[in-house]
Amino acid sequence: MKIESVDVRLIDADFRNLIITQVHTDTGLTGISEVVTKRFDDATWRAIENLVENIGLIGKDPRQPALHFERMYRDNQWTIGTVAVSAISALDIAMWDIKGQEVGKPVYELFGGPTFEGRVPVYCHVPGGGSREEFADNIAGAIERGYRVIKTTIPVYYGQQQRVSADGIEYDISGAAYSGTKGRVDGSHNEHQWTDPAVIAELIDFYAHAKQVHGDGVELWVDCHARLSGATAVQLVHGLKGLVDVIEEPLPPEDIPGLLKLKEASYASGGPRIAGGERTATVYDRNMVSMLTTQAVDVFQPDIGNCGGFSQLKELCTVAAMNNIAVAPHNPNGPLSVVQGLQGMAFLRNGYILETVGNANEEKLANDLLSNPEIVRSRDGFIDLPTGPGLGTGLNPEGLAARPFKRYYQTTR
Repeated sequence: MKIESVDVRLIDADFRNLIITQVHTDTGLTGISEVVTKRFDDATWRAIENLVENIGLIGKDPRQPALHFERMYRDNQWTIGTVAVSAISALDIAMWDIKGQEVGKPVYELFGGPTFEGRVPVYCHVPGGGSREEFADNIAGAIERGYRVIKTTIPVYYGQQQRVSADGIEYDISGAAYSGTKGRVDGSHNEHQWTDPAVIAELIDFYAHAKQVHGDGVELWVDCHARLSGATAVQLVHGLKGLVDVIEEPLPPEDIPGLLKLKEASYASGGPRIAGGERTATVYDRNMVSMLTTQAVDVFQPDIGNCGGFSQLKELCTVAAMNNIAVAPHNPNGPLSVVQGLQGMAFLRNGYILETVGNANEEKLANDLLSNPEIVRSRDGFIDLPTGPGLGTGLNPEGLAARPFKRYYQTTR
């Protein structure tokens, strides 16, 4: 079997673009993948094409993804960082899809799975909203859709510009309701600056009210998008004790010593677990991997589309397992990425839960882009394991054609 051509296209997905790669072979099998790099769409698209040319992938056997990963990573000088590694991911995932199709097995079986019985637990997003009452209403909407683990981007910082529907499907010109719409905190406010204590108090009040309304029947996460200082983050873990189960990316991702100190502070107070790792780019990304080797996080969140594909997901999560760290893959992406996440979760020994956007707009996107959109339908907070060969789904050419690339600018101001 030989690779005949590689087709890469950018597909509009309402507030971001999906980079869809198709690897065509001389046997008629085609492997597919989705990666997302938002502000670097064009760069990643071209990086995939560059890799194909640089290692002479046309004419090579796609059933050797481990060998091709080594060549893509080692035989090119600039293969560190998210753009280059996302390009590697796109090709790695597509080659594993081909390998699975050829042997008639899901990707997870090629890695020793399944490790879940029939279905994978998933969580969804909700927008913070403009008030604590609206936040509680948004959570209620997710509960009605069957979810019991729910995440929002840090309230007051995001999601307050306009009232949004309970599942975040209304969009503003600046992005999705979950985190693309703005809050009262200026978008340029960063981790080096002091946060007004009143902002933190208001943020905590959002969660206190949600707890009062919904009790212990739902697990709440807060995604800080790496926007807090260490001092502010410590205030937050103390204030959210008993209200929030997981705090995601509270500090800049490269600040591993700070994450470890914060985790220790949270443990000392009985506060939330600490999560991070979505920006990890291969097992060779030693500083990011040190969050595992130093046990600086409780939950590791690699993105299959940005960490090096299935090959690197396995290696990274083995390091996490060695250090007793659970894995919840990062996945605020499109429907094919959800399928990839299901495949990855199903071969991990330490898989915990998979991120999904989980709203009606994403269901429509799946209907547009996938040949069998039911593969990503959630029921009661779970999605059934795919059973077909490879990734277990194909693409809908008409749906792809109907969603040409759009430029999205997500400014901080």
